[in-house]
Amino acid sequence: MEVVGDLRKKNCTSVMRNLSSQHSDRYYFSIETKTFTTTETRAVYINVSDSLAEPNVTVPVLREGEKVNLTCTAPAPCPSHPPNVIWAPALGDDVTQRTQMNTDGTQSVSAILNFVPSFHHHELKVNCVSIHPLHRQDKPLLSHKTVILSVEYPPKKTWISLTGVVWLGNNVTLTCQSNANPPAVHRWFLKRAGVEEELNISHVLSFTVAQDNTGEYICEAQNPYGAMNSTNLQITVPGTSFTAFLSLLAVLLLLIFALLILMIYRRNKEPIRSETSQDQNIYANMSASAVKSQQLKSKPPEDEKTSAINPVYTFKQNLPDESIYANC
Repeated sequence: MEVVGDLRKKNCTSVMRNLSSQHSDRYYFSIETKTFTTTETRAVYINVSDSLAEPNVTVPVLREGEKVNLTCTAPAPCPSHPPNVIWAPALGDDVTQRTQMNTDGTQSVSAILNFVPSFHHHELKVNCVSIHPLHRQDKPLLSHKTVILSVEYPPKKTWISLTGVVWLGNNVTLTCQSNANPPAVHRWFLKRAGVEEELNISHVLSFTVAQDNTGEYICEAQNPYGAMNSTNLQITVPGTSFTAFLSLLAVLLLLIFALLILMIYRRNKEPIRSETSQDQNIYANMSASAVKSQQLKSKPPEDEKTSAINPVYTFKQNLPDESIYANC
């Protein structure tokens, strides 16, 4: 036990070191001198435990681009062994530590984190850790507190998603989404022939498709820090309904199916006809050859036939200086 306060200034602050759970009890402050002794009648109950109170964290309003300070404060019950207070992650390592005296005479240690927030820090978990180095053989005592940062920023991304099929008479839903904090208000615009017309203020736009729904749809996201438009979504309404399109498609499929069946039938018939025609040609050729061969066998030799049927007669006429022969 050590009295660190100045008794002449009525400061009796004392430090008790190396406490254990056996030291949990009621304590009375007493002053003993050579001339008198006095004891405080009011007791102070001290409960010794291995758990520490979590640090106190102060987080101001965070806006993108504005420099801020995050402060984490942990008690320092032992001035000779103050805790080490750190931030994790450090978000740039610009951290300052300082020790201050509290109004009740105790001390505390603060770690001040300086950084410029951006939308990437939104919903980021940051831990303040207090490490107390005590005179003990096991690990030092730790206490920590986790905070989730909320950074305010203008819309960073805005896009449109379409649900449904664009046909005459169908129901279509357009949904606008954006990345902003606080959440943005969404406005719908329809652009036709270079002229924009405001349609609605909502993140969802639903309608039954008609011819006048053709055009470019634009969603604007806006919050107190700025606004951002989505990419234009072009919707072109066809001149026929979806039911009529399905009917035409069914008829076309039936025609294609019938054509395929006809082609398969013809392809399967062609080999049979070809084989039958080839067999008939072979039979005709064989018959013609047989008849010709029979005719050749029954026909006499050409010279005999000629001499027998057509005898040769020779005529001779004596003329002066020449002779004329004629064969019949």
